[in-house]
Order: sequence, then structure tokens, then C-alpha cells
Amino acid sequence: MRQRLIVLALLVAAAAWGASSERARKLQERLVAPCCWNESVAHHRSEVAGQIRAQIESMVAAGKSDREILDHFVAQYGKRILIEPEGSTRTVATVMPFVFLLVGGVFTVLVIRRMLHHPAAPQQSQGAP
Repeated sequence: MRQRLIVLALLVAAAAWGASSERARKLQERLVAPCCWNESVAHHRSEVAGQIRAQIESMVAAGKSDREILDHFVAQYGKRILIEPEGSTRTVATVMPFVFLLVGGVFTVLVIRRMLHHPAAPQQSQGAP
């Protein structure tokens, strides 16, 4: 009976550690390494990225929420640390390519229609009577 309790306790601890580790990994994927601003903290091999990974692990272990952890790094490095922008910036970044595509398509159609309905007049030479 005692062995079953020990095994059960170990399984519960392993599951909790795995869940917190997965959560920390997802948070690391949401932040950009501030040394070069090109790669996520989870993948970057710099010392700064390693320190941020360690901070995230300790914050997750301390029971802080995802929002608290992200807010901590935004306060420290600014909104640029986030891989995906939040709020209205995210909406604009998502919608604008489609708006430009639509505007470009409408412009192209109007230009083609105008060219078809108003063909260019033949040019006359200046030297001919």
C-alpha cells in the first residue's frame, strides 16, 4: 500500500512538472530574444535568452499567471519583446495585408476597364500635311 502511494505521488509530481515545463516553453515561444530581436527565447542560444528562460521557469514555479509573466517582460523590455503584437496592433497587422490586396485589385480592374473603354488615339506625325 505504501509503495502504491509513493508511485502515485511520483506520477502526480511528474505530471505537474511536465505541465509547468510545457507552460514555460509556450511562454518562451511568445517572447523574442532582446539581444538580436530575430528569434524566440525558446530557440535562441544567447546568454540573455538563457537568463530569460530561467526567469520564466522560476516564475512558473512560483505560480505566476501567464499574463503576469508577459507583463513583467513587457515592462522590462517594451512591447517589442512580444513575438505577436497584442490588442489593436495585432488587428491592424492582421487586416492590413487584405486591405492592400483589395485596394490593389480594385485599382487594377479600374485601370484595365478604362484602357478597354478609351483606347489610345492614333498619333499623327508632325511633318505630314
